[in-house]
Amino acid sequence: MSATLLIVDDMPENLSVLGELLRGAGYRVRAATSGPIALEYATQEPLPDLILLDVMMPDMDGYEVLTRLRADARTRELPVIFITALDSVEAEIAGLAHGAADYITKPIVAPIVLARVLTQLELKRTRDRLRDQNAFLETEVARRVDEARALQDRSERIQAHLRHQLELILGSAGEGIQGVDVNGVINFINPAAAAMLGYARDDLLGRNSHEIIHHSHADGHHHPETDCPLQTAIVAGMTLRDQADTFWRKDGAAVPVEYTCMPIREHGQLQGAVITWRDIGERKRYLEQLERKSNYDDLTGLPNRNLLTDRLAQAIEYSREDGSPLTVLTLNLDRFKGINESLGRGAGDQALQAMAQRLTRLMAPTATLARVEGDEFILLTQATEREAISQYAQPIFDALAQPMRVAGREVVLSASIGIAVFPKDGDTGEALLRNAASAMFKAKVEGGQGFRFYAPAMNARALERLDLEHGLRRAIEKGELILHYQPQLDLRSGQIIGAEALVRWRHPERGMISPGAFIPLAEESGLIVPLGEWVLREACRQNRAWQIAGLPPLTVAVNLSARQFAAGDLVALTAEVLTATGLAPEYLELELTESAVMADTEGFIETTRRLKALSVALSIDDFGTGFSSLSYLRRFEIDRLKIDQSFVRDMVHDPGSAAIAEAIIALAHSLNLAALAEGVETEAQLRFLRARDCDEMQGYYFSRPLPVAEFEALLRVPRRLEFPDDSPPPQRTLLLVDDDPRTLFVLRRLFDPEGYQILTASDALAGLELLAQYRVGVVIADAVMPQMDGAEFLGRVNVLHPSVIRIMLTVHNELEIVTSAVNRGEIFKFLTKPWKTAELREVVRAAFRLFESRAGHPSAAADERIELPRGMG
Repeated sequence: MSATLLIVDDMPENLSVLGELLRGAGYRVRAATSGPIALEYATQEPLPDLILLDVMMPDMDGYEVLTRLRADARTRELPVIFITALDSVEAEIAGLAHGAADYITKPIVAPIVLARVLTQLELKRTRDRLRDQNAFLETEVARRVDEARALQDRSERIQAHLRHQLELILGSAGEGIQGVDVNGVINFINPAAAAMLGYARDDLLGRNSHEIIHHSHADGHHHPETDCPLQTAIVAGMTLRDQADTFWRKDGAAVPVEYTCMPIREHGQLQGAVITWRDIGERKRYLEQLERKSNYDDLTGLPNRNLLTDRLAQAIEYSREDGSPLTVLTLNLDRFKGINESLGRGAGDQALQAMAQRLTRLMAPTATLARVEGDEFILLTQATEREAISQYAQPIFDALAQPMRVAGREVVLSASIGIAVFPKDGDTGEALLRNAASAMFKAKVEGGQGFRFYAPAMNARALERLDLEHGLRRAIEKGELILHYQPQLDLRSGQIIGAEALVRWRHPERGMISPGAFIPLAEESGLIVPLGEWVLREACRQNRAWQIAGLPPLTVAVNLSARQFAAGDLVALTAEVLTATGLAPEYLELELTESAVMADTEGFIETTRRLKALSVALSIDDFGTGFSSLSYLRRFEIDRLKIDQSFVRDMVHDPGSAAIAEAIIALAHSLNLAALAEGVETEAQLRFLRARDCDEMQGYYFSRPLPVAEFEALLRVPRRLEFPDDSPPPQRTLLLVDDDPRTLFVLRRLFDPEGYQILTASDALAGLELLAQYRVGVVIADAVMPQMDGAEFLGRVNVLHPSVIRIMLTVHNELEIVTSAVNRGEIFKFLTKPWKTAELREVVRAAFRLFESRAGHPSAAADERIELPRGMG
């Protein structure tokens, strides 16, 4: 006869699907749409063999239905499988705790449902057979006892036959079943039990059950027989149901089990007990995994927010009871996003794992270190405020300062820490965590790699920061940003040679917001990357628009941050922007901070080389404020050092600032770089810089940063920097000699903004005539010209005008001419065509400085040194 199943669900469509599936498998199916109806159907004959019960139902849920089934003697033993859409750990544990035989989650998978239904029906049939057989035996024995006097021999044969049948039934069961006498000695054990314990059946028969399979607790400690509940139940004839315990295999492995012990009586006399049990190791491991997953972080193995919340609540209660200290530290890595962006998320995960290991070694046994999300960690400790610094904050900084290798690179991490103390900074777990996070943010916005204690004002500032960050995202998207341009001037000619593009935020409600208020926020939030790209694109577009309008060509400088270097291929972005805007690369300068340089020195060197290949000019901004080593400077492909305004501001009256400014100018010139002073505001500062041969300047002395329209007007005048009367700039005369008129035109256009007096000649003889007429400081000659080539021409210049600095332009296949000229000491430098604009400009500036130093020191002419451009010779 097919089994009868009762399915319970408040959704008719679910009943229809499940009923069709089970009827198709040959079962008889009853369906109930609510808990009360299910209770009624469960007691109707024939009783169902198995109930499939939905958990979530109105009025009466599945848990209450199961509780009432277990309270009714008629339905107490009916197996029940929960079917529900809930897939949380807590829901599954709750279902098993209410006594469900199994647990199936929606949407249902037909093979799984049928397999689990079949398993439970087979287990029920086995239990029913055992129950019915025991009842049959007791009835038969009672009846046969009445006939024993006449039918003793026949009764014994029948009983032996029945016992044999019982052994066959028990032997086929999948659960472990064993029979013991009143002393616990095994007199029957089925094959399944022997197999699960790793014994042959004969090895167990006649052995004391406790001594052989129940001798130790789960932790391995000895389990005395006198303290064993199972042995006590056997001796006393007690019933035990669904007891969790540990049995032991022959090989010493522990087997977690759930057992039921039923006494065996004949004629009222206790004969022993039958013990049925099953291995629950797989279920136990599953529950342990679920518990760990809900309480621990998968990546680091540290407690997660769920477990931290529980421990924090307990710690607060203990602190309230005994007044013990309680401190919460929130730790967040500084600039961690850059590791993920530059090295990949896998490298970021490695860094977090290594960091967790280092921090764990610093923890006291009573402390809790949790990873709550991303690169944020929470430390819960019974330390005082002072101990929080000495035992945790400072050691954490020291531990993170040690380099670690991630993805084949050496990485040094730093962190910002916020500290909140119970109950001063919050009397609930939520308040402590929130206020520690506020303090952490305070440390981060102040530069990171530090700690701060909580102060109530931090909350207001944190909210203001969130509003500002949201507004900045909107500003980038909706065009609220504008650029102002501060002129850059040549300190010899007074001409405007360039401009620095400076971003401004025109907030729709708050008006103009200072860059000092939003640039650090952009750096911290990562918005500096899209912001920087917008500035680069807009500056190039505007510069090209000025050129199209016929304004004098100039270079626009754009600041870059370290994050932009780490975020992606800066070279590809620059090339794409130049192509999209149509701006020639020689009219773009990228300004790099020293922090960007030192974040990844080798990567920076390679990037500068690739940018120089585009003919883009490069400078180092705020020079002198952050370099850890000058040994790298000679390897950088840069054109200009910018003297930080903090030195310029004080150099007139502070000897230290003056010495630094002079040293940067000298260092730049020794490396054939230009020196530009930022923040020049007074005439005294201007005089100081010109007296020390600084090349360029920018600052309020000439002009503040100007909106586009005002800067255009400045170019159209055009306006020059007026020098004090007592310091007239010396005239610099440059001679260009080339037989190609186009080359002469391009060179003149290149050097016009420099303020030189420019002479041109189309052949060597004309060049010699001009040299005889003018005080020329520098001559640039082409290597290949008719009648007289560049090498011969410069050789004659060397004899006739030895103080003139000589430069040759050549192509790669003219190296024999160049080598000959170098060997004869006839040229200062040579550059290959096509030349790099910024490089040629800086070479000529260095040549004029050499010419003027010789003019002031005649003996210098005897100490002329021939230098080759980088990458040549």
